[in-house]
Amino acid sequence: MLLVSAIDLGPSTHPHPQASRGWVTLNSTTLAFLRQVYREYYFRHADAIEFPDDVDAREFGYIPFGGYMVRHLSFKSEGEAIAEILRQSPSSAYCSNARYEHPAAPIEEKGWLGAELIFDIDATDIPTQCKKSHDVWYCEKCHFSGKQPRPQKCTNCDGPTADIHGTCEVCLGAARAHALRVIDFLTTDFGVTHEAIRLYFSGNRGYHLQVYDERFYLLNQLGRAEVAGYIMGPPSPGDQSFLLPAKQGGSPPIMEEAGWTRRVGEHVEAQREPGRSAKKMIADTIASQMARIDASVTTDIHRIFRLAGTLHGTTGMSKMRVVSADNFNSLKDPVVLSERRVLIKVDFYPRFRMNDRDFGPFSSETAELPAYAAVPMLTRGLAEVA
Repeated sequence: MLLVSAIDLGPSTHPHPQASRGWVTLNSTTLAFLRQVYREYYFRHADAIEFPDDVDAREFGYIPFGGYMVRHLSFKSEGEAIAEILRQSPSSAYCSNARYEHPAAPIEEKGWLGAELIFDIDATDIPTQCKKSHDVWYCEKCHFSGKQPRPQKCTNCDGPTADIHGTCEVCLGAARAHALRVIDFLTTDFGVTHEAIRLYFSGNRGYHLQVYDERFYLLNQLGRAEVAGYIMGPPSPGDQSFLLPAKQGGSPPIMEEAGWTRRVGEHVEAQREPGRSAKKMIADTIASQMARIDASVTTDIHRIFRLAGTLHGTTGMSKMRVVSADNFNSLKDPVVLSERRVLIKVDFYPRFRMNDRDFGPFSSETAELPAYAAVPMLTRGLAEVA
């Protein structure tokens, strides 16, 4: 089963997460409903919003329903920030991982004081066979749809096209596995304590990590790129025999080595098979241990990251702290919007699963759904409140 959601492009590159393909026009009734549902959540669960340290040194931003990114905001306290979120009840709310002398000033005048190390792991970037069954494209003009790969123009009307990336237990499980790989790199290879790492479900298709370790705070973009590159693994082409530990007394000194050399040595010793080349064994080791992360997020020292405890602007799910990855259900636990029923007219939407329930597929019909299930269709402009 799949959970339909949107690509979270992030606000640092585009003024609006959908700016690369245009803003989705929603009618006034639909906009009013979305604002009301989000407002209800924030008034009831304002205590779920999680703030980083030094709130007064952070930049904040938000995206209103029907509008574009508003950023370069600052607040003196958590209470002041919560009051603004309650007042705006936005589609999305963000906070910088950086600290600034003047967080409300333009980028070049902020006075950067350092930033936590952050990571973004998205199921979209991890190759899994399940994508063939639940990823589709649709036309933003006529809402015609088809299987991937997506054509640049609609095959029905030549209109602009967009993706719907579904999720299921398989691809969300893969995203979780890669998030745990990042944690393993941080703790094993970089000496970060588990207490310094905060793991969150992104509210969409993956996981965010934020590292509260002072050793990384002043790293510039180049230094963060080196950390990201290390975690994504050494490049596979060419001779990588240098990764194999040198032989001493007939066996590799695995525990005396560090980093990828140690990882390769341990894996090769555990998986050694007659006839397998060193190149193949190294490639297998890298593939089994590297983590697929969005390096642009890690290297961006001025990033504004989705604020924990707030709602995703497309899915309506919460960016939620994951205390136990083994016990976290990413298809149920982040579903926090109301069960209130709403009648919607749906042009098109594929089958999806939320909160242990299956919905759809829908095609040119009217349906009565709980608010949490209606929101992903309404935010995409593929349905409207009847």
